[in-house]
Amino acid sequence: MHSVGKSVQFTDMSISTAAAVRAKLAKLPARSFVQATTLPGPTEAVEAELGRLTKQGELRRVRKGLYWKGPKTRFGIAAPDPAEVALEVAGRGAGPAGIAAASWLGLTTQIAGRPIIAVPGRTPMGVPGTQFCSRPPIRRELGLRPLEVAVLEVLRDWPMSVEVGWDDVVIRIHRLAESGEIRPTVIAKDVVEERRPGLRDRWAAAFAMEA
Repeated sequence: MHSVGKSVQFTDMSISTAAAVRAKLAKLPARSFVQATTLPGPTEAVEAELGRLTKQGELRRVRKGLYWKGPKTRFGIAAPDPAEVALEVAGRGAGPAGIAAASWLGLTTQIAGRPIIAVPGRTPMGVPGTQFCSRPPIRRELGLRPLEVAVLEVLRDWPMSVEVGWDDVVIRIHRLAESGEIRPTVIAKDVVEERRPGLRDRWAAAFAMEA
């Protein structure tokens, strides 16, 4: 009797977890990543429900513990962009680097052959087709946005990757600041902590402020 009671309890818990997971996912817009660890319920029950939803064509499994709620097509869930996957795996404070950074800022027509992502601290493993480069952990602490990272990377590597002159780079940075897409005061804190003379000097020149 005791073992039967346990079985019933586990089944009830699984049903409860499934309902909670589905309710949570229903609130997410299309093109959202789903981390299994952020969903309510026991890990085993959450993973089981995510597996069922994947088989039903509601989700797409990206890697262990990570799923994608993408747009539905006649062929199933549309795959996420590799750069989106790389940024999601890299987490807070990550952003494009190299040609990818210049492309994000509209400063080049070149397209990187594979995503190039600057990551605070240690670089992730097990993300095929992506190039990661390590940057100071302060970027994660400050919670830099991908566009803010792109600005830092372009200034860090100037004049590599861009196809425009310095004045156009400055104009683009100022427009992003005016629109609120980047936060100059937050970027300035990173510039101070990174202590790269070239980056510091270019930031000061671009924003006419001490960094």
